[in-house]
Amino acid sequence: MANIITVSASYSCCVSGVVDLSPRTWDDVEDWYIKWDTLHVKFERESEWRKFDINSDTNDSVDWKRPIGADIYAGEHKYEDELASSY
Repeated sequence: MANIITVSASYSCCVSGVVDLSPRTWDDVEDWYIKWDTLHVKFERESEWRKFDINSDTNDSVDWKRPIGADIYAGEHKYEDELASSY
């Protein structure tokens, strides 16, 4: 049995923030994506993307108490010999 193990845990993270699209509304949005806490929006009849800072509230954004899954491996920082998995 392995004395030293590596624990790899996956956690869920959720943040939220508020964006003002004025004078536009969400109905005017043709395409969108989020990257680095910034909402990128392409409005209908516009060729350029607009950026909106989300300013997400990141305090306690990870629930460290309840991982969504975990893997246990034999050895230190080795991921070949899986001993257990929980998802």
